[in-house]
Amino acid sequence: MVRRITTNGMMRSYRTNLMRSYNTLARVSEKMTTQRQFNSYAESPAIASQAFQLRRNRWNAESQIANNKQVTHKFQQAWNCLQTTHQDLGHKLGTYSALRADNGATAGGRFALGEVLKGTAESIMQTMNAKFGENYIFSGADGENVPFSWGPNGEVLFRGKAVDDIANDADFQKMLNDEHTFVDLGMGMQEDNAGQLIDASAFDTALQGIQYIGYGMTNEITLSDGVTKVQNVPNNLASILKEMGEIYSNCDADSGNFASVDDQHRAEALEIQLRDKLNDLHSGFVELDTRGTYLKTNEDRLTDLDDSLNTQITTLEDVDPADAITALMWGQYSYNAALRIGTSILSQSLIDYMR
Repeated sequence: MVRRITTNGMMRSYRTNLMRSYNTLARVSEKMTTQRQFNSYAESPAIASQAFQLRRNRWNAESQIANNKQVTHKFQQAWNCLQTTHQDLGHKLGTYSALRADNGATAGGRFALGEVLKGTAESIMQTMNAKFGENYIFSGADGENVPFSWGPNGEVLFRGKAVDDIANDADFQKMLNDEHTFVDLGMGMQEDNAGQLIDASAFDTALQGIQYIGYGMTNEITLSDGVTKVQNVPNNLASILKEMGEIYSNCDADSGNFASVDDQHRAEALEIQLRDKLNDLHSGFVELDTRGTYLKTNEDRLTDLDDSLNTQITTLEDVDPADAITALMWGQYSYNAALRIGTSILSQSLIDYMR
């Protein structure tokens, strides 16, 4: 059976093909303008799903990079504070003044050096109370409250507790062991079956200042003569320097003689303790520096991951410029050809009517 070709049928077929050519031209024009493979999920569900997953991973990576930078800045400031405490306050002022005061040739200056040591203790307190943004750096997880202060009797307090008396305090030990501020830096951040965060999967940013400058008492220190022993010597740097300053300030202003033999022995014990605790502070300083190095390495890793994810997203979502230009030219050519065909298949009267 021969199909009869009518004018109406030809017009319907022509309009369909013309609109198809127009839609193709509009689609490739939009791709050329937006430089994207698709602009809605319905256009390419499979690729859109992959792109969404990659974008979610990249959002996480960028958030982790921002967290890493913030923690790095905090640790950098903490590093500067410990460097100031260890080098400028601990060694240059503390040790130097103690040695000067212990030297008989300069004994007359003990009174003045005592004031220097007490000022050094105050400077350590101020340095360890430094803030990063709105939070105190060395206050552990309680960044809103000042960590170090002086008690009513001149004792050093850490978060309201006397540092010389808290070594056996159960609440204090719980705070040191269980108080954390975990941040997601791209290490997995997972919980165990009990719903507890796995420590190795996150980064702990809480810094307990008391762990760097010491707490508690040393029961007994043997002096250089190998016989004399001094009881209950503080481990805290500020406490050591303050007590040394008080002992030297009690010396005779002219001769520099100690107020008592016990004061002389205790001053020597405090000097020995000062050297030991400065070594402990140096160990904490090195440990903090190691963590800072890890943060720098981790930031480089996250940046590489972010670049890789961005490359994958670009590959999925962005059009190839050469392909887009070729498709646009072909779409324009097809549409123009469809328009030219219309002039040959439509009657002149119809063309006139359309005009």
